[in-house]
Amino acid sequence: MSHNKLEIPTFTQHCKLICRHANFPLIFIIPLIITFSINVLNQFRLYTVEKSVLEITALTVLDGFLLICLVRFVLTKKIFFIWAGCLLLVLFIREIHPPGTSAGVYLGILVLFYIAHKHYHQFSDYFQDTRLINLMAIGFFTYFISVTIDQRIWKFIPGEEIAHVPLEESLEVVGHLLIGYALAFTSNKYSIQMDFDQKFSL
Repeated sequence: MSHNKLEIPTFTQHCKLICRHANFPLIFIIPLIITFSINVLNQFRLYTVEKSVLEITALTVLDGFLLICLVRFVLTKKIFFIWAGCLLLVLFIREIHPPGTSAGVYLGILVLFYIAHKHYHQFSDYFQDTRLINLMAIGFFTYFISVTIDQRIWKFIPGEEIAHVPLEESLEVVGHLLIGYALAFTSNKYSIQMDFDQKFSL
C-alpha cells in the first residue's frame, strides 16, 4: 500500500490544506453584503416575506438538497454524499427546533467534521474542491450571522426589533441554499492519489 494511503494529516495540517483553497475575503465579505442588502430592502419595505413562508422555504430547501445527496449516493456509491446528507439532516433538525436539541445539533456538526478528518482519504478529493470549500464557508458564516441575530446580539442597533425576524429567517434560507448547493453538486474531480509530500509540505 502506498505511503499516501497510510498517512493521515494532523488536524493542523488538514486545516492548512483546506485553507489553501479558501478565499477569505469572499468568505467574510459576501455574507455581510447579503445581510446589509436584505436589511436595507426590509427597511424600505421592498422585501416583505412572512416568517412562516421563510421557515417553510428553509425546510423545503434542506429537504430538496438532502434528496439530491441521497440520489447521488445511489448513483455513485460515494460515501461523501451520505456524510453530506447527514450534515443537511442536522441542519434540518436545528431548523425544526425540537426541545433540548440545540447543543446536540452543534455537537453533531462537530462530530461530522471530525469523521471527515479521521477518514481523510475518503473525503480529500472533495475537500480540495475550491468551489465546495468557499460556498460552504460562505454558507456557514451567513448561517452564523443569522444565529447571532436570532440571539438578539445586535439589539442595540436602532430598528433591530423590527428587522431581526425577517433578517434572521432570510439569512437562514440563504445559508441553507449555499451549503446545500455546495454539498449536493460538488464533484470529485481531484484525485486522492496526489503526492503526499506535495500535500503536506506546508
